[in-house]
Amino acid sequence: MTTTSTTSIANGSDEIQRKAASDANAVQDGVNIVAIVGAFYRHLLALHGSGVRGDDLINHPVTLSFNSKINSLCRMTACRELDALQAVRQIEEGENVEYEVIPIR
Repeated sequence: MTTTSTTSIANGSDEIQRKAASDANAVQDGVNIVAIVGAFYRHLLALHGSGVRGDDLINHPVTLSFNSKINSLCRMTACRELDALQAVRQIEEGENVEYEVIPIR
């Protein structure tokens, strides 16, 4: 099976995309995950409302930048991700789960 790759254009003349890019850049030094996720959510809604949808939204540089920051804050690795997915299943089943806390230094 062959997959095709396409490209899209992030519109730097669109004020919504410029503001989203500005915040995506600004949060790179942040550590407040609630504020970062809130800004990410706000910009996803704005981008979606301006017509950036589906694969274009999922692969937009703003989306990737916010996602990168969240992954960095959570110290995400493949093993950590798998552990978290297993823990979520256990929590959903009503179990208590012990998890590793890696402090931000």
